[in-house]
Amino acid sequence: MNSVSPILRRCLFLPILALMVASDSAAQELDLRIVFSSNRGGNWDIYSMDMHGNNLLQLSDDPVSDEYPACSPDGRRIAFNSNRGLTPELYVMNSNGKNAIRLTHDSFQKGRPSWSPDGKRIVFASFRLPAANWEIYAIGADGENEINLTQHKEPDLSPSWSPDGNEIAFVSMFDGGAFGSHHIFVMNANGKGRRNLTGDTGLVNSFDPTWSPDGRKIAFRSLFNLESYEIYVMNAEGKELERLTEESNSSMPAFSPDGSKIAFVSMREGGTDIYLMDANGMNAVNLTRSPPGTASTSPSWLPRALAVNPKGKLPISWGVLKRTGHP
Repeated sequence: MNSVSPILRRCLFLPILALMVASDSAAQELDLRIVFSSNRGGNWDIYSMDMHGNNLLQLSDDPVSDEYPACSPDGRRIAFNSNRGLTPELYVMNSNGKNAIRLTHDSFQKGRPSWSPDGKRIVFASFRLPAANWEIYAIGADGENEINLTQHKEPDLSPSWSPDGNEIAFVSMFDGGAFGSHHIFVMNANGKGRRNLTGDTGLVNSFDPTWSPDGRKIAFRSLFNLESYEIYVMNAEGKELERLTEESNSSMPAFSPDGSKIAFVSMREGGTDIYLMDANGMNAVNLTRSPPGTASTSPSWLPRALAVNPKGKLPISWGVLKRTGHP
């Protein structure tokens, strides 16, 4: 007969549960990585590091430039731009840098890619003829079914897919750009219903929009006092504008998967490096400290892809066991 009372059994179980939760939280932090591009090896290649700037891994090593990595929502793939086919094209590789495949075959310049939340499609900007203009396109993650989403006289750049998949934030000078200024726009995922979010904020030359994981906020960079680019955040309707950085010449913000941190590029210490700050702009830390004469740019968070069972199918999660019947 089991002589341990239910109350004592619960008292013994709770500390163990707390330890498991704490261990799982620590494991999540260790598993989080930031993928970025750098020319520290003499050529632009793609690297990854943990969220503390340690455990650096080189993911690509090609004689030509590999830049602007974007991690898929499931953490298994990385889209990026490369000239490895002698023309500027969009590629996808595994998150370990293996098995790169070419998605586009048109030889025109490409902008930074962004994944749809279901991982099935990738949106990007491209400069193409005969329009001789930057427009936004979407393509399947397998390289099939490419479509043109925008057709405007002004350049459309830097698309970023919303977490719910319904909208795409992007940069444009179309409709109301003050003094030729670039603004942050949002459109439906089919390219319709575009609206200007920063046109009435007084900001000029806004770029690099990126969504918070819950879809409630958009971070971006804008020229502050015509002196330096700073990181701003606003809600998804273009309201509640807040500046997060000062005198830092910063760009390319990227929210962490839980929304608590923002990785970004800054020149605040003279070099071009990737920093990490709290989502409210506090506690900025230099993660890359690039060697003199080199730069690190384009941070993208690599979500956990390791918290799965051995067959790689179902996520493992801890819970409280409920005992039924007699003790």
